[in-house]
Amino acid sequence: MRPTIAEARAIALQILIFLSNDDERMERFLALTGTNPGAIRALAGDDGFLRALLEHVCADEPLLVAFSAAEGGDPQIVAAACVALGGTGFE
Repeated sequence: MRPTIAEARAIALQILIFLSNDDERMERFLALTGTNPGAIRALAGDDGFLRALLEHVCADEPLLVAFSAAEGGDPQIVAAACVALGGTGFE
């Protein structure tokens, strides 16, 4: 099942919360994307930023598994959410 755009955005925001609860994970995301921590609040409504969150998790299988386990969801839904926002999902 492919999530709607609204559902994909919600999943990405769950990922943002998940990452922000672990300094190492968040710092890695910020370093890889070049995102300024002070800009996150403004970027949280941007589909490109949300897609970057989804792609970041899809590209890191242990992170994807950890997120899915924490949320009680299927890793495939993260990839589907990424595609819904114009990303590639799993590569």
